[in-house]
Parts: sequence; structure tokens; C-alpha cells
Amino acid sequence: MRTVLTIGTFDVPHVGHAFLLRQCERLGDHVIVGVNSDRFVKFYRGANPLFLYIERAAMMSALGYEIRPNDGSGHDLIEEIKPTVLAIGMDWLTRDYLKQIDTTADELSEWGTVLAYLPVMPMDSREKLSATEIKDRLR
Repeated sequence: MRTVLTIGTFDVPHVGHAFLLRQCERLGDHVIVGVNSDRFVKFYRGANPLFLYIERAAMMSALGYEIRPNDGSGHDLIEEIKPTVLAIGMDWLTRDYLKQIDTTADELSEWGTVLAYLPVMPMDSREKLSATEIKDRLR
């Protein structure tokens, strides 16, 4: 069985998240969604998420995905699951994702995990769709 893991906050779930998750389904037989804890989001972003962890996890679960809490960089969750594929949006390609998740290419190789950068949903004339952009619209 090929397991796909993706990790995110999923605050203000939107069509871009759905696009990412559908792509994850094409890469394996079982998709696991790591949902960042409220504590980690506050630490990483400097602000509380709009929706609580329990609400964000319930949304991902309602979509039919297995949910795992992520309370740190993601390293421990990845090491525990040892997914066949670790999937992330292409918007992370220019950032150091391995540093973000406190993991090395050697560790991924040791676990038999391939890191896959997935295309972000094409948006007509908009630069990108994100929870941050949606929050800005609401303001």
C-alpha cells in the first residue's frame, strides 16, 4: 500500500486545499492529513488560527481523510508514518521545505519516502489563493 502524507494548517479550508488533496489521492492508496496544532500555528505564524484544531481536523475528517495531529515541525509525524510520498504544494519549492520540517533528504531516503511538490491550483487572474488572502478579503 502506498501512503501519502500531507501536512498543513488548513485554516479557512478552500478550493486550493481540495485541489491539493485530490492530487494526493492520485499518488497513493491511502491519504493521511497532518493538521497543525493550535500551539504550533501560534508559534510558527505568530497568530492563532481562525478555526481551532478540533474544527480544522473535523473538516478534513468529514472529507474522508485520516487525520493526524502535528504539534511541531512535522519531523516526528513523518518519522512515525514513514509515508511512501510526502506531498506539499509547489508554492514551497522556492522555500527550504526540508528545513521547515526539520528533516534531511537522507532521512527521507532511509524511510523510503519521496518528497513530491504538487502544482497549486491555477487561478485565472489571481496570483494565488490562500487562507491569508481570504482573511485579507474579510477585513
